[in-house]
Amino acid sequence: MAPPAHEEDTVATSTSARAAARAERERQILDHARAAPMAPRWIFTLQGWNAYVHEMIKRPDLSDSAPLGTPVTSDDARLRYHGHLLLVPNPAFDAALLKTHRLLLVNRNRREGLMDRVIDGLPGTGKSFLLRAIGREFQSSIEEAHEDRIPVVHIMAPQDADNLSNWVWAIADFLGLAPAPLTEDEVRQPRRPPDLSQAAWHVLERRWTQLLLVDGMQRVHPDQLVPVLHYFDRLREELGITTIFCGTGAREIVRAARVKADGLSGAHQGLSMRAPVITGEDGKEHKVLPQADPSRLPVTWLDPIPLYDGDQKTWPSIVRGFEEALCLHRLSPHALVNEAQYLHLRTGGYLRLLSQLICQAAVTAIEDGIEDITPELLGDIDVGG
Repeated sequence: MAPPAHEEDTVATSTSARAAARAERERQILDHARAAPMAPRWIFTLQGWNAYVHEMIKRPDLSDSAPLGTPVTSDDARLRYHGHLLLVPNPAFDAALLKTHRLLLVNRNRREGLMDRVIDGLPGTGKSFLLRAIGREFQSSIEEAHEDRIPVVHIMAPQDADNLSNWVWAIADFLGLAPAPLTEDEVRQPRRPPDLSQAAWHVLERRWTQLLLVDGMQRVHPDQLVPVLHYFDRLREELGITTIFCGTGAREIVRAARVKADGLSGAHQGLSMRAPVITGEDGKEHKVLPQADPSRLPVTWLDPIPLYDGDQKTWPSIVRGFEEALCLHRLSPHALVNEAQYLHLRTGGYLRLLSQLICQAAVTAIEDGIEDITPELLGDIDVGG
C-alpha cells in the first residue's frame, strides 16, 4: 500500500533539506580554502602555520584605495592583494578538497584502519597549495570545537632523508622543540642533533595532532623513505595521525618504499594483482577477483588544466574566476575571458604560470597607472611559458 501523500511530502522535504545542508557545508569548505593566501610565509613553523590558517584574504575596496592617477607605494593594499591572488573555483581542486575532507572525517572517528593519501602530478599544477588548503580546512573544523590542540603539522621532506632522526627533527622543528644555535660560532660548528623523538611524540599525543602534511616528496628516493614509513605507521596506528604525501612522483615513491619496508616480494605483489583459482564446495574451479594492492594509497592527480572546444566549466571558468577577483580601477569587461585561448597558449594550463602571468600583469597595471589588463600588457609579461 502506498504511503499517504503527506508522508511522501515529508520525506521529500527532509531529503531536500539534507541536500541543501550538504551543499552549504561543501560551499563553506571550498570558500575557506579560496580565501587563503597563495604564498604564506614561514609556514613550516607552528606560529607561521597558524597565521596562515587564520588569515582571510579579502578583495580591497576600490573606494578605500589610492585614487586613480595617484602613485602607489610598495605596501599598497592592492599590490599586496594581487601578489597572492586567491584560488579560484577549479573542478579538480574542489573535488580533491571534498574527497579528502570525507577521508579525514572518517579517520578522525576511528582508531584502526586509517588511510593515508598521496597528492601527485606535474610541477606547477598546484599540489602544494592543495595540500595546504586541505590542512587549513581541517584545522579550522577542529578549532570550531577545540582551542588547545595542534591538529596539523606541516613539514618538508628533509634534505638528508636517509636518517629517521632528520624526519623527526622536521616535526620537532615545526612544534618549536628543536633548539636553535645561540651564537654564530655554533652555526659554523657541526653539531650532533639531539634525539627529539620522545619530545615530539609527547606533544603530538597530548595536543591531539591528527594530520601530518609532507611536501617535497620528489626529493626523496624510495630507499630513503623505507626507514621512516614504519614511524609514520606508528603515528597513524597509535595516535590516529593521517599522513598526506605530496610531490611529483610521490605515488610511486611511497609505493616502492612500502614494498621494501613491508617485505612485499615480487610473488606477493603478483598474487595481489592476479585472479587466483580456488576449488569450491561444488568441486569446480572458480576464479577469485584480483585483490587490491596494499602498497598503493589513494592518490589525487593534478594535471594541467585542459582547454576544450565549447567547454565553459574548466579553463574558461577558471579564467573568469581570476578576472572577477581583480581589483583595478579601469578593468575592461571580459579583459581576461576574451583572452582565454591566448592565456592557455601562454601557460599550457599550468596554474602556477597562469597565476604569475595574471598577478604580474595586475601589479604592472597598478604601478604604471593604466589600471587595466590588455593583450599588449600580457604579452610583455615573461613567465617562461
